[in-house]
Amino acid sequence: MRLILCLTALLGLSGCGVVALPFRVTGDVVRAVPIVGEPVGAPIHAVGDVID
Repeated sequence: MRLILCLTALLGLSGCGVVALPFRVTGDVVRAVPIVGEPVGAPIHAVGDVID
């Protein structure tokens, strides 16, 4: 129980970057797709910006 409590506290202290990272990575990966990547990846990456 202590381990779970400590991990939860560390996750809360680490900031919003941990939450925004999956959106940023997904947006970058989708942007690599030719033709449709930029219009689809830009809003996903923007969500990461809003979270930060």
